[in-house]
Amino acid sequence: MAIKRITAANENKVNGRTRRQAQAYWAESHGKLVANNPNLKTYHHYFSVPEAYDGDIKPTFMGISMFWREDVYAVGAFPATDWSPVGPDDRHVFDRSTRWPTDDQHADILGEEHIIIDGPTRPGMIDAIFMVSRLPGLDHKDFFEHWKTAHAELAKKIPGLRRYIQNHVVLDFIARGGMTHDGWSEFWFDDYAAFQHAYKSPEWAAMEADGDTLFMKTKHYVIGREYVQKDESWKPRDYGSLSMSEDEIRARLLDQGYDQLLQQVPDAPARIKAAAAANKLGVWTEHHLVTQDESDIDARPTKKPTEAPSVG
Repeated sequence: MAIKRITAANENKVNGRTRRQAQAYWAESHGKLVANNPNLKTYHHYFSVPEAYDGDIKPTFMGISMFWREDVYAVGAFPATDWSPVGPDDRHVFDRSTRWPTDDQHADILGEEHIIIDGPTRPGMIDAIFMVSRLPGLDHKDFFEHWKTAHAELAKKIPGLRRYIQNHVVLDFIARGGMTHDGWSEFWFDDYAAFQHAYKSPEWAAMEADGDTLFMKTKHYVIGREYVQKDESWKPRDYGSLSMSEDEIRARLLDQGYDQLLQQVPDAPARIKAAAAANKLGVWTEHHLVTQDESDIDARPTKKPTEAPSVG
């Protein structure tokens, strides 16, 4: 049975990005950097779609990262937000402000996967992810048993539901601290309209009525589309640097606004090529440049970059 971990976040509003721009940065810069972790085998994102924020049920997070591993302890140890340079980049893109309460800033759940409806997925589908906590006084064993049986039978009747997964928190990790919920559900639909139709159906209402006997009223949501960041076909990226001369790399760096880097590290083009050749070029976008070898470059452009296209 697969063990998965999800981490959820909202955008850091101080740096001036819109939600859509922050999602794009997450996909095309931060996520690419995280994907270089050699212990991470499969890594997906689910980004809340804009129309959901005007719907009957609104996302509480702009997205989640989802990590699969067979080794529960390896999943539990990653992602580590203090892993340089991922930690500083995490704080750059996500809301990590020192305020209370923090329930809209992050969610972190390590779960055991239970596939209830094993339907296929395809690009463009909506995955409505509900992060839940059990009612006070419920024993975890009874809670999980009812969720997986009686509650699941009601969910299976929802119109248009193509795939349905429950993920129950791994109890060993609750004692270690850090888990924010007791699990999450994934409801897959053909599109957002199909989800809205399902959400307004009597079958959904019946499931929710049973959920009132299981879950706390405060839930957290991501209603989004899947973005595959890393799978079995993943390979380290060179961002085109291996096919470029050092002069061409220098020209690209200047065009992107990395002039301060070139002033401080004149041989940066050679270092970038060497890092790429060693599969250690962490990321190179208009937003962030990182090498993960002994050159240890961690630079941002001095000019405001062109924002990446929105995702989802």
